[in-house]
Amino acid sequence: MYTPAELEGFVRQFQEEELSANADYSVLEHTRSHLHNKLLQRKYFLKQLQLLYAQLDKTRNYQEFVDTLIGNRELLREIFVLDRQEKLVSPTVEWSKYGVDVEAYLMEHGNRQLVNESGWVFKDM
Repeated sequence: MYTPAELEGFVRQFQEEELSANADYSVLEHTRSHLHNKLLQRKYFLKQLQLLYAQLDKTRNYQEFVDTLIGNRELLREIFVLDRQEKLVSPTVEWSKYGVDVEAYLMEHGNRQLVNESGWVFKDM
């Protein structure tokens, strides 16, 4: 863990640099952009799944059910592709470099469940 003086030095150095030239800021910006895109993608698929569920709910027999699934083949294919992509490695950030150890903070304040439910990968460096 860094001492307060070391952290102050990192902060001072960070504040003196242009953000566009700072590699750490670029990593943070890229992570933010990645997570924002992932959120938009999830919202889109959630909406599509809700529409599909509404269509499936209206079916009255097996043949209508199968026809509805066949009619939404492209959506189902996208869903399975998204599911496979979920298993890929998430980007990681060395949070301790910024003086932020979110996992330790949450664990310290008795929020173990929040750590597990957050969806963030706390196995970073």
